Amino acid sequence: MYGKYWDAFYHRTYASGKALWDVPPEQSVLEDQRIFGSAFEGVGTVADIGCGTGEQSRYLARFYSKVIGIDAAPRAIEIAKQHTPAANTLFEVGDLASPEFAQQLHQAHGDMNVYMRGVLHQIREADREQAAANLLHLIGDKGALYLIEVGKNIRDYFRSATNSFHELPDAVQETFISNLPPHGVDEEEIHRLFNQKQYRLNQHGTGYLNTNLLLRDGTAVKIPAVFGLIARN
Repeated sequence: MYGKYWDAFYHRTYASGKALWDVPPEQSVLEDQRIFGSAFEGVGTVADIGCGTGEQSRYLARFYSKVIGIDAAPRAIEIAKQHTPAANTLFEVGDLASPEFAQQLHQAHGDMNVYMRGVLHQIREADREQAAANLLHLIGDKGALYLIEVGKNIRDYFRSATNSFHELPDAVQETFISNLPPHGVDEEEIHRLFNQKQYRLNQHGTGYLNTNLLLRDGTAVKIPAVFGLIARN
């Protein structure tokens, strides 16, 4: 299901431009790295879940021995492969909600760190517990998981921004017509899904996700977000 909608999105969006969340890694991964950097030091493999066209994966490959970019959309993976010459970067089509995929990935690569930016909020609430279990399976005993997600208040943000950010509704239109509306995640849900007996939520809090949208005065539009850093006890 997720692959179908996301594939349609990438075919439509990348024929004419980029999605609103496509920003330089220096405005995304680098900022997150200040939180997850030391936690990722023990394992050389990183899975970039929801890698899209691979820009984040290429950046992560500068710091880790192996990066595996995962996305549900075959078209996104095609684009990523076309623009990624690095030998230590792999790309695979995969469904985060599938336990079979998580088991196969872990069997092939062992414990890994997981970097996930703006993915969980797009997963149906009925599938989120399984997705969380799959992520914990991937990090195993030695890895760590860092996720940053669109906040639960995203719809209120869009509504309040409509009058002054008149270009914002147009910029997110592709997401909504692709059956991919942002549902949002809050800190309570991150705690419920990941702070379990065998795993601990080391850090969590609120922040923002950069976009490539600009207001008339040149101010960059930032979307409210929540983050969490998880590892085994």
